[in-house]
Amino acid sequence: MEPETIQRPNGSPYRPRRVFAQAVGEEDEGVLVLGTHDLDRAQSLADKVARYIAGSGFVAVKPEAGWWRDGFECGQRRWVTDEEHGRAGVLFREIVETEPLAGLNPWIEGESGDG
Repeated sequence: MEPETIQRPNGSPYRPRRVFAQAVGEEDEGVLVLGTHDLDRAQSLADKVARYIAGSGFVAVKPEAGWWRDGFECGQRRWVTDEEHGRAGVLFREIVETEPLAGLNPWIEGESGDG
């Protein structure tokens, strides 16, 4: 897929070389997708990372598009916002488990989990 050209808040164009995702936070509590502001494209990659980290049934939620760069905040290394020098990306602040169908046993077809 051809990388998109994204306009920075100051009007200059940003052309990412590639789109990739990685876990963020001390406990891998979120996912950062760099190289796009396209929420659908970012969601797909973020969910793959969430499943890899936490297992099937987990997805990335609470997306926030912005401009991110590797930096320091409060003496700790982390991704910080920077509209002038940062990379386009979408930060998913949490990885959560999706709700299974209520009352259904996922291992037995057509049988409820009520007994």
